[in-house]
Amino acid sequence: MQKKALLIIPVLIAVALIVSGCGEKAAEKAIEKATNSQVDIDADNDRVTINTNGGSYQAGEGVSVPDGFPEDVYVVDGNVTAAFTYEVDKNYSISIESTKSVNELKTLYEQKLADDGWTITMSYAAEGSVTLAATKGENRSVSVGLNNNEDANGAIVVITTMTEDATNEE
Repeated sequence: MQKKALLIIPVLIAVALIVSGCGEKAAEKAIEKATNSQVDIDADNDRVTINTNGGSYQAGEGVSVPDGFPEDVYVVDGNVTAAFTYEVDKNYSISIESTKSVNELKTLYEQKLADDGWTITMSYAAEGSVTLAATKGENRSVSVGLNNNEDANGAIVVITTMTEDATNEE
C-alpha cells in the first residue's frame, strides 16, 4: 500500500495545479480513472481540496495539520500550505512555510526527532537544502525536507510520515 500512496501523491498534486484550467468534474473523472476510487474535488479561489475513499489532499489558504498526524513528529510553527493524508496506512505529508533558515531547522529537527525517540538514519545536505530520514520501531518512518524559500526569506519544510503495514506483502 505504501507504493500506492507514493504514486497517488504526485497525481493529486498535478490535478490540484490544473483543476482551475479544466474544471472540477473533468479532474474528478481523471483521478477516478487513475486511482480506481471515488473522488470529490472542491476548488475555490484560495484552496483546493481533493477527497478520495483512500485519503485527501488540500493546498492553498487555510490548510492545517491533518487530524491524526503523529504526535511524536515535531511540526514547526509556520504557514501550512499543503496537507496529504493516506488514511489506509495512516501516512501523512505536510508542507510548511517557515521563517527559520534551513540551518536552524536542521539543528531543530535533529534535536526534536531524537527527543521524540526517532533514530536518524540519513542526513543529506546540498546547497540550500537538507533531507533527514528517521525510523521508529520496525514499521514507522519520517522524512523531513528543508529547502530555502528565498521569496519569503525562510524555508519550506516538507514532513512525510509512513507506517508500513506488517501484513503488507507489496
